[in-house]
Amino acid sequence: MRNLRVLLVVSVVTLAQSTLVNAQPDLAALRTACAEDAQKLCAGVQQGGGRVVACLKEHKDSLSDGCKRAAGLPVTPSLAPSAPVTPPASGPNGSGAGANAPAATSPSTAASSTSASPANPAPSASAAAGEKLVERAIIDTEHQGMRVATMHVPEKWHFESKIEWHYNWIENPISYSAHAENPDNAEAYFQYPLLRLESTEVAPQLRQYNRGKQSKPGDRMPLGAIYCPPMPPIQTLAMFIKKVRADVANLKWIGQQDLPDLAKVLKLPPWPNQHGVAIKIGYDLNGQPVEEAFFGVYYIAKVGNDAANVGQLSVGAGTVQQTNWGFQGLQSMRAPAGTLDKRMPMFCVMAKSMYLNPEWVRLSKAINDKLLADFNQKLKQGDDQLRAAQAIMEQTMKQQAAFQANFDKQEEAFRNSPGVNDDFLRDHDGGGRDGGARSASDHWSDLIRGVDTVNDPSTGGTTQLSNLGQYHFTDGFGNYRTTDNPNYTPEQAGEVGSWTLMSAAP
Repeated sequence: MRNLRVLLVVSVVTLAQSTLVNAQPDLAALRTACAEDAQKLCAGVQQGGGRVVACLKEHKDSLSDGCKRAAGLPVTPSLAPSAPVTPPASGPNGSGAGANAPAATSPSTAASSTSASPANPAPSASAAAGEKLVERAIIDTEHQGMRVATMHVPEKWHFESKIEWHYNWIENPISYSAHAENPDNAEAYFQYPLLRLESTEVAPQLRQYNRGKQSKPGDRMPLGAIYCPPMPPIQTLAMFIKKVRADVANLKWIGQQDLPDLAKVLKLPPWPNQHGVAIKIGYDLNGQPVEEAFFGVYYIAKVGNDAANVGQLSVGAGTVQQTNWGFQGLQSMRAPAGTLDKRMPMFCVMAKSMYLNPEWVRLSKAINDKLLADFNQKLKQGDDQLRAAQAIMEQTMKQQAAFQANFDKQEEAFRNSPGVNDDFLRDHDGGGRDGGARSASDHWSDLIRGVDTVNDPSTGGTTQLSNLGQYHFTDGFGNYRTTDNPNYTPEQAGEVGSWTLMSAAP
């Protein structure tokens, strides 16, 4: 159906079919005047036997004026809504005032109105559809009971609201909801928190590195969003309705409508690819049929990563894609079956009467800015730590390469030696070999201990120095320098004295 006001497509119902024999002269006029009422109020009633007439009698208070006149019933004077208040600039959920209010005209019918200033909402919202409205306050209990906003609802209706802060949810720290209900019937108005959804796609070549816990649809993400792959607007709103009305009896889908300009009409802040939609449903509440219309503004945006190098891994731009999407301004209006459209102007006045406290707006902005600044600082610290760890890793790898090169050099020397003299292993008197050249076992011992044994001209004997360098120098006074650079001399490096290149001990 393309218009929510007309929700069922059925043939014209013949009234009082069983009494045609005794039909009154105005029966044709009655049938014509009440056809639409029969469609709305008695669509599920089987024709014949006076059942449709009985149904209309049961809903006599809900009949249209034309039907009442044709049936000779008293007509209630038509009620027009008072001028709705212009919606404020932003709502408690941070998604705009309109995020919590429908347009001044309902999607099904235009309501004639003039705008009033939000600074003085009471005169405009004091009465709507013949009902007295009173101001209700929305309180932030976590910040010394500060008033967040005010809203006008019918005087006898029950009203509840909730402001919740989640300081670790950087993407969505404020959760706001409210509802007002008529104690005399099923009429109610609901405002829901911002629906913030998110999903991430990793390129196939990088999935082997993504070994952490994988999120499932419905999981709460660390920054506050709910994990869910993107879906079209109507399908998403239907999913939301099934969740919030999961326990109702006889749920049926009556109609849906695209409202492309809803975000603009509601004066929502611009979010990517906004698109308004509405769905109307019916169900039984306490054994009585009711209808409820849901409204919301869908948004969606996809962002990719920048190119980066992580250690030895090069990550190309766009290899990780994150989709941020969801609904702003989720709300619903409920009324007994057949009365919702007539009551829509009153619901619109309620919704558009919301007025935010500027002091609380400044407070919430300051808190959001601080949370974001702290989060970005932690990101920078983490990035600095990653870079420092990468530098340490690269230095360690260079040292390991140098050690391996020296080990290979010593191993080659050992392989080229004439043999191993192991007499000292069998010398029970503690003596070793007789003097003379060093044996292969001496070279092996040097290798294991990481030293080079070199001739020391200052002592006339030998000295052992680190084998991390291939060239060793001494100034004859017990000072030594070691390097791998064949062109290096201590004098060129600014060392004082006369330095001599030391030779390896045989």
